[in-house]
Amino acid sequence: MSKSTKIILILAPLLALYLFCLPGKLFDTPCSAVLKDRDGLLLGARISADGQWRFPASGTVPEKFAKCIVCYEDKRFWWHPGVDLLSAGRALRQNLGSGEVVSGASTITMQVIRLSRPGAPRSVPEKLLEAVMATRLEMRCRKKEILLLYASNAPFGGNVVGLEAAAWRYFGRPADQLSWAESATLAVLPNAPALIHPGRNRGRLMEKRNYLLDKLYAGGIIDELECALAKDEPLPEKPIPMPDKAYHLLERLRAQGGDREYVCSVDLALQDRVNAIARSWFELYHGNLVDNMGILVRSVDSGEVLAYYGNTRGLAPELRGADVDMIPAARSSGSTLKPLLYAAMLQDGEILPGTLIKDTPYNYNNFAPHNHSRSFDGAVPASEVISRSLNVPSVRMLEQYGAPRFLSLLQDLGFSTITRSADHYGLSLILGGAEITLEDLVGVYTDLAAALAGLSLPRTLTRSVIWLTFEALSKAARPEEESSWMDFSSSGKVAWKTGTSWGNRDAWSVGVTRDYVVGVWVGNSDGEGRAQMTGVGYAAPVMFDVFAALPPSRWFSMPLDEMVPLEVCRQSGLPASRICPERDTVWVPDIAGRPDECRYHRIVHLDAEQRMLVNSSCYPVEKMVEKVWFVLPPAMEWYYMKNHMDYRPLPPKHPDFDAASDASSPIEIIYPQQGITVVTTVGLDGREQGMVVRAAHRDPSAVLYWHLDDEYLGSTRGDHDLLVHPAPGRHVLTVVDALGASRSVLFTVK
Repeated sequence: MSKSTKIILILAPLLALYLFCLPGKLFDTPCSAVLKDRDGLLLGARISADGQWRFPASGTVPEKFAKCIVCYEDKRFWWHPGVDLLSAGRALRQNLGSGEVVSGASTITMQVIRLSRPGAPRSVPEKLLEAVMATRLEMRCRKKEILLLYASNAPFGGNVVGLEAAAWRYFGRPADQLSWAESATLAVLPNAPALIHPGRNRGRLMEKRNYLLDKLYAGGIIDELECALAKDEPLPEKPIPMPDKAYHLLERLRAQGGDREYVCSVDLALQDRVNAIARSWFELYHGNLVDNMGILVRSVDSGEVLAYYGNTRGLAPELRGADVDMIPAARSSGSTLKPLLYAAMLQDGEILPGTLIKDTPYNYNNFAPHNHSRSFDGAVPASEVISRSLNVPSVRMLEQYGAPRFLSLLQDLGFSTITRSADHYGLSLILGGAEITLEDLVGVYTDLAAALAGLSLPRTLTRSVIWLTFEALSKAARPEEESSWMDFSSSGKVAWKTGTSWGNRDAWSVGVTRDYVVGVWVGNSDGEGRAQMTGVGYAAPVMFDVFAALPPSRWFSMPLDEMVPLEVCRQSGLPASRICPERDTVWVPDIAGRPDECRYHRIVHLDAEQRMLVNSSCYPVEKMVEKVWFVLPPAMEWYYMKNHMDYRPLPPKHPDFDAASDASSPIEIIYPQQGITVVTTVGLDGREQGMVVRAAHRDPSAVLYWHLDDEYLGSTRGDHDLLVHPAPGRHVLTVVDALGASRSVLFTVK
């Protein structure tokens, strides 16, 4: 074997050892979960699994800290190959001269190697090994990468590791915003983190910091004034708590992706304002034992989440339910879905904005919704049904539209938690029978707003019906649902809807402008309801405070390309017939189908004094006076007259009026309705309580005669309510007036 071969055989393993002396990844330590806003500002952080504040490595080392650490630890860092031979020679002479170790020669690169081997002994052989590994690291990484490894993993006292964590822990801001004094303070800490710690040994820390500042001045890095001003800056006090401005968002991201750095679309300044708003209202609501709240703000233009307030965590000791993130939590929808039904019926041509919807008592198989005021209007324009959030007309609208169709629409719009069948929800779907999330609610309204603004193609509802729906929702007055709170007109034009679930368990409010969507949920995460907690009273005030904290917003442009003018009857809101006396021109969706012409105006014949209805059987035709009269069905008319003083009921019929020749009946049975099953109750005394039957007559002075099957029950005048005690089984209820007009319904008693 030749000499050269022997040399190769000896050097080859050494070269292999050198090339592979570094692990593929120098640092494999757990890091903190970190959440930053759109501008890279810290929203929150969680301590790492090993109990350290250790932020994930950032992209670069801030210039001030880089100059400080190089000046203090390794002035030839940018030129040496990982080992500084000049420093090593100087340290050897000093140590030999003193007989002990008084000076080290570790470069920043060597310190990176030492930090990556926390259990290695501090001996001369280990020092030599670190030097070899340092030269290998210099071959693998650029200088800036090595400096970043050092800044990200150096100890900064206590359980703080890495520059970024130290900057936030000691100064409360990111490292690239630190002053020269602050950067110098952090630069001297890794040299002796166990000895020098902010809050202890402050004199020694000040001495080291000022020494470094003098070196920076001597090296021409800072000028004399900068040095003097930096020395005047105080040292940090005790460590500062890490920001925690979006607790639930960070926890949600951690559950999905583990501990790492997350950058989100949240705007820190807006998040701070939203947090402050939530805190101020919580102090009031907590007095009524209402402890939880969720707030979500999204941009219409980008669809991004701008503020995420998951709950009231940290506002009071041991606050119940505050750890629950209410943004994705499924809760009863209350009245929040009503505008979507209105939009769907507009789109399918089943209603117009002014179409009168029946608002009288309703009962279907013992489902008997009521309006919040416990009163009825008889008839209400469809747009007013949603602006006033009326329950009974909304149920009638859903009955007309069909629960299966509406359920399909809601699922297409993006309500991910509405997953059961239409039979399961029934007509209660429109009143809170389904559960939704604040996230989905805000998301759906954001999609609608983006479509109306022309930012995206409409998926389910057209721009024209979205426009009409938002216009209806922009009416601030809410006489039906606790509207005594305040006038919101000063907050600018907002399309908004509130909701209150059964038992006052959930209070909702969602609002839309051209630029923003704000959603608020208020309640208790454990489902406990509280008296007086409503959407208007609790969620809407929070929502409008958030809108006030946002920049002024525009309103939507009317989508005239999808709309056409239509002449409608002013009183009924339906397409005007040839006899409708008063008409308006309104813009409606440009669709083929729409409701039939107005059916409430009809031609009637009166006597010469216009005091009685007549026909040819009782009055000379040549003396009759022909009039156009607005006539509602009896039950609608009964309630409508109480709220509309200008409504004129038909005059009474002539005594000799032939009722058989008049096809319309003046009687309507309000309860029970045809075909329903009634379950009667038993009182505490064990006696059956019976049921109250109810009817309406077009003539307020009429007397009605009641019959159950073949048995006469009695008569009523004025308010036609009668308590009856039917036996279990099927029954026929018949009502007759003095002129022989009658109505009957079939129902079952259990």
